[in-house]
Amino acid sequence: MRPGFIAAVAGREITATLRDSRAVLANLLIPLVVLPVVLLGLPLLIGGLFGREAVSDSVVGVEGLARLPDPFVQALEGGNIRPLAVEDAEAAVRSERVTSALRVPRDFASRLTAGDAELVFFRKSGGLRAELVSEKLSGVVETFSRARVRSRLEGAGLDPNVLTPVTLTTRDASTAAERAGGSLGWLIPFFMIAWTLTGAQMVAIDATAGEKERGTLEALLVTPVRRSEVVVGKFLAALLFGLSAAVVAIAGFLGSGALLNGLFIGRLGGEAGRVAQSLGGSLSVPPLELLALLFSALLLAALVAALLIAITLFARSLKEAQSYVAPLGLILVLPVVGLQFSDFLPQSPLLYGLPAFGTLLLLNDTVRGDFDLRLAAWAWGSSLLLAALLLWFALRSFRREDVLFRT
Repeated sequence: MRPGFIAAVAGREITATLRDSRAVLANLLIPLVVLPVVLLGLPLLIGGLFGREAVSDSVVGVEGLARLPDPFVQALEGGNIRPLAVEDAEAAVRSERVTSALRVPRDFASRLTAGDAELVFFRKSGGLRAELVSEKLSGVVETFSRARVRSRLEGAGLDPNVLTPVTLTTRDASTAAERAGGSLGWLIPFFMIAWTLTGAQMVAIDATAGEKERGTLEALLVTPVRRSEVVVGKFLAALLFGLSAAVVAIAGFLGSGALLNGLFIGRLGGEAGRVAQSLGGSLSVPPLELLALLFSALLLAALVAALLIAITLFARSLKEAQSYVAPLGLILVLPVVGLQFSDFLPQSPLLYGLPAFGTLLLLNDTVRGDFDLRLAAWAWGSSLLLAALLLWFALRSFRREDVLFRT
């Protein structure tokens, strides 16, 4: 193959794609807008909610409020929980009059004296605010219970520490990079694969099915350019736009992580700051890991571009090509969901050797500061091998007249 002719074909496809300035701007600028909103917005929003809920009064419905002893009511109010009398705790939550409610049994006072009192707490599952109120209420109940037990033991002349002969202290053993990645770190592979696919398909569909629909493919085939050079040129053009979108996604994440860490995390303070940080608010990637991230993005873009060229080559029109590509979004994004459960997966070379999924695992590890060159070789090698096979398949298909001139 002749590099000059390949470059000419690639330049032709790139120029044709750049003419659609709206599509190019959408694929390259949207990540710079959406990703900061995700990385900045979610930690700030959730951190702010946690911070405000912790210091503000939370209304909790109480069925049988008169049956609660004054010390317990005072403990609720001291814990920023304002009790509101309701006739039926469960009905009040179902009707959304309150987000959560307590039911106080009629024999609560006597059971409290006996030491086996029970309160029933009602809330709807899945509600973030109800979860926060539940944590506050659990803390109040635990504090009240400990104080009551301590008072009884001291009154009996016993040391309260006899009830806790063993204490458990939990300390975070994760590295700074793992803490910085946070629970939203898996979104980087997610958006990288999503925008790589979006950027590459913009070129691949037009360079194959689009050429057939416009009738310009025949004119290209009568030129001195070899068919292998045509395929490789179109592949390189799709690779360029796919990689550009992935690099923009990486820049958007790292830039917004630095912005959030530098301007907002310190100002949130307290619980809100800790929550924002745990969600990836201090995300950063060292230079060597950044190079690994970019190289992984390059191989991922090559795999996606080769796959798109190989598939869309069989389409007779733009509409048909789009129907071929549509399921790929789901197929390629589904493995990213599994990254949330990566802790359960063994760090086996065979797992990293799975095309695409291994690269996504490697991206997730790199963001968390757990880059392993041995596992990277498996992930990179599998992506490179599959991309080469798909490109070879596209080349074989491009030589078939029944594929090129389908009607």
